[in-house]
Amino acid sequence: MGEDKGRLNWGGQPLVVHQWQRLERMAPPAAIVGGRYEDLGLPSLPDAHPEQGPLGGILTALAHSEAALILAVDMPLVTDGTLAELLRRPGGDAVVPRHPDGRIQPLAALYRASAQPKLAAAFGEGTRRVVDALGHLDIAWWETGPDEFRSMNTPAEYAEALES
Repeated sequence: MGEDKGRLNWGGQPLVVHQWQRLERMAPPAAIVGGRYEDLGLPSLPDAHPEQGPLGGILTALAHSEAALILAVDMPLVTDGTLAELLRRPGGDAVVPRHPDGRIQPLAALYRASAQPKLAAAFGEGTRRVVDALGHLDIAWWETGPDEFRSMNTPAEYAEALES
């Protein structure tokens, strides 16, 4: 996209602030992994695996909590109801949404403490993609309908999300 998605305007505030406020309401305490937003006053966890992608961020979050409700900054259309449902779902090392066509969304998901050693083992073996690491977990799949999980990777997708 060419710019920091977390700093995009969303309802008069940076998108990262909007997302953090939602997570803080749903599953406090919420924190941002990495320190790119310290100037905004948001609590952050130093990324234990900088420059290693979202899997490193998930591992960092799990090192500080019994469970981590993960929500990518560029997915503002995920509803509070969906986040609450992820928190309510029982079973598994993780609760991961899966669309009817088989697509999964591991960056709007709940990861439990039991996932940490399994994800760490995959990471230690060189796995960096979250999708690839999921094969090491006992997943409680959540079959979803509407595609509220789309991310904003282009200016056009950002504009479309603003209109939603």
